[in-house]
Amino acid sequence: MQAKLLSFFKKQSIPKTSQEAFDILASFDDLSNIEKIVFHFKQLVNTEKSVLNSHALSNGRISDNKEFINGLDERLKRLKDAVNEGKPYQSFYGDVCRLKEDLQVILGYYQSQIKRNQPIVREYLRNTQYRDSDLAILASSIAAEDTSLLDEQDSKVLTKYSINFCAPSIMKEDIEKIGQIVQKSFLADHRHEPEFSYM
Repeated sequence: MQAKLLSFFKKQSIPKTSQEAFDILASFDDLSNIEKIVFHFKQLVNTEKSVLNSHALSNGRISDNKEFINGLDERLKRLKDAVNEGKPYQSFYGDVCRLKEDLQVILGYYQSQIKRNQPIVREYLRNTQYRDSDLAILASSIAAEDTSLLDEQDSKVLTKYSINFCAPSIMKEDIEKIGQIVQKSFLADHRHEPEFSYM
């Protein structure tokens, strides 16, 4: 009996906003789209040189790109795990809002890079032409038939190159997807429920 009561109150403690956001993310493919966007971003950003800006910060600029990416990964993982396990948590909606802010950082970065003719991508692609680059070494190994099966690291090298090579189209497509995602409230429509309250 006590266990049932604890379970009941635990369930009741989930805010309506978090429950609604959970139900929406569990029913649509937004998380899958966000995961792809984040994967692309991590291949296209230079953690040392890229300038990332956030409207949520007083000075605008993100001081630590690696910390930003780690936080983004952690939030996305929490949301995915919750949806996969069917278990919303109290701050679920807060994480959704933070993730939307993170996506706007990516959107702003892409817009800036496109406007400046992709300096980070161009530098990466230029560096792959050097004989001691990971891509050149892998290509030589394949040409010499020293590599018959690609391992995980080889696949990462090729994936990063492919995404950077296609950066203009990938960025434009992801900008459109991000725009659609950040405009969503991830809350249920209560316009026809005059008595409804989130309190």
